[in-house]
Amino acid sequence: MVLAHLAHSVLVLGWGASDRLFDDWLYDAVMVGCAAVCLARGLTLATAKVAWLALGFSLTCDAAGEVMSSISETLAPNVQRGLYLGFYLGAYVAIVMLGRRRLSHPRASLWLDGLGGMLAVGALGCSALFAPVLAATHGGSVEAAFNLAYPLADVLLVAVVVGMLTVAGWQVDRPFALIALGFAVTAIADGCFLYLEAHGGYTAGTPLDTLWLLGALTLACAAWQPDSGRVRERYTLVAVTAAPVVAGAVAIGVLVEEGVDGVVGGAAGVSIWLAVAALVAVLLRLLVTSAENIRLIASSSELANRDALTGLGNRRALFEDLRMAVAEATASSPRLFLLFDLNGFKHYNDTFGHPAGDALLQRLGCKLEQRAGPGGLTYRLGGDEFCALLWVTGDPAELAGGLAGALLERGEHFTIGACYGEVLLGREAHSAEEALRIADQRLYAQKLLSVRPPANREWRDVLLGLLRERDPELDTHVHEVAALARGVGERLGLAAADLADLVAAAELHDIGKAAIPDAILDKPEALDREERAFIERHTIIGERIIASAPSLRLIATIVRATHERYDGSGYPDGLSGEQIPLAARIIAICDAYQAMTSNRGYWKAITERQACAELQRCAGSQFDPRLTHAFLDFVQSLSRASGTRLPLTPAGGTPRPAR
Repeated sequence: MVLAHLAHSVLVLGWGASDRLFDDWLYDAVMVGCAAVCLARGLTLATAKVAWLALGFSLTCDAAGEVMSSISETLAPNVQRGLYLGFYLGAYVAIVMLGRRRLSHPRASLWLDGLGGMLAVGALGCSALFAPVLAATHGGSVEAAFNLAYPLADVLLVAVVVGMLTVAGWQVDRPFALIALGFAVTAIADGCFLYLEAHGGYTAGTPLDTLWLLGALTLACAAWQPDSGRVRERYTLVAVTAAPVVAGAVAIGVLVEEGVDGVVGGAAGVSIWLAVAALVAVLLRLLVTSAENIRLIASSSELANRDALTGLGNRRALFEDLRMAVAEATASSPRLFLLFDLNGFKHYNDTFGHPAGDALLQRLGCKLEQRAGPGGLTYRLGGDEFCALLWVTGDPAELAGGLAGALLERGEHFTIGACYGEVLLGREAHSAEEALRIADQRLYAQKLLSVRPPANREWRDVLLGLLRERDPELDTHVHEVAALARGVGERLGLAAADLADLVAAAELHDIGKAAIPDAILDKPEALDREERAFIERHTIIGERIIASAPSLRLIATIVRATHERYDGSGYPDGLSGEQIPLAARIIAICDAYQAMTSNRGYWKAITERQACAELQRCAGSQFDPRLTHAFLDFVQSLSRASGTRLPLTPAGGTPRPAR
């Protein structure tokens, strides 16, 4: 129809000619048909009924005006003009409702982009149409008012379309795009009409009428496009930044143009104020964008530190908080760190399924957070591992037991509990890594106790057999050290489990020397720097060998620390004071005493009283003074039992330290 009308007006009748049948009645019939199509969409389909009825109302008003004009241009001309203006009322409603229903809560910055775009288009339209509007306002005051209203209504319509496109991030579906195109074609036709009318060059039946027809057909075509529902906004860099940049540039251009012309009244004054308002919208957009970015950064940081399933802190948050807690904790004001591992969770997952397992983790995480209270911090490391970090306000054992109780849940076919490892920050651990290591060791030890006895004598016998084959003297040495360590541990009143770990570690403390060459181990001369560095690795080697048996991981940690010194000058980690495990401090004293009182390939034994004097001299530097005193008391008790007394006075020279 569009091509037929264009061919009729250009090729058949020529520019400016008119044919009543083709250009009036057939033209009007098409306009009426377009209105009916939109009204039918609103009446028959369930989606966006009001929007399509509003658009049908717009086209109905336009078609009614065309019909009245075809009957007689003098028939109620003001009514005809009013009907043409009625087109814009429905158009505004339709474009806003159809655009808004396809959005999913856009950000405030995009709303400001839309406002800025509308104001910029309004300013540009008023500035560009100022002269033609004045020229076209001839005749009576009513006709002049209508001539002013048409272009301003078109400018507002284009501004609304631009605003909705901007708010949607320029991501729209086919119906909305066709509606926007139809309105744009109509606005172009109105602008051309205004220009021709101002210069006395408009004649009915020209190709200009084809533009109005094309606009109406485009709107009718949009009415029966598939409705894709909401459009997911995809905010690209161009879509987000182009709108404020272009709006600001247009507003500045309008202000410059009006400033050059020196016109500030009438429509020109309106364009200036619209341009100023557009710039204000751009500035507000800058402020809103900054605020949104700050919120996004804060939200991203929060999400990065939260477990997605339970809402507790995650591993990253734990390490950050644990480092701060270690720095704040002191021996007099410690903080309790707990590492939990659920018992029976795998069976629960296998029985009831992963969704039920996830729900269980959520419930337990909530209970743990409530039990920790407002001053406690709780975390989920992943899987079925939880952590807690809180100030010590009472008995640490009671606090730990209470939190472990929060992770208890029973049902008809299941029981969920938790093993845990606890560490007092500021007393037992002085770094985040050390706290995690100790807690993990204690957790594993507790879990091991819950499933099988801790003896694991077979593993120890295998390792001791290896040491015996490697060096019989070392085998004798470690058994004597173990006997001394047992006596000191009993004298200190260690619990049975701690005493068993002490003896096992004493038996295995030199297992790493199985990897040291004989040339270094039995060298009669002093070791050089490289040889000393090599032999100092034997505690690390021993830890690695022993830890290959999971049930001996705690013992492996003790063995690693048996050559640390109380003043921090030992190896391999430079631990000092209470940082060194208690069992390792006891073994260090027993090891030194046995080495000094035994003949070795590189060392001649000294007397027992000389060895005791040397231990007493090194108390506070190499050895724990409290434990040294307990060891000397133990040796004195052995001497009294055997009928001889060991005077603890320093002997002549300083004995050579054992390797």
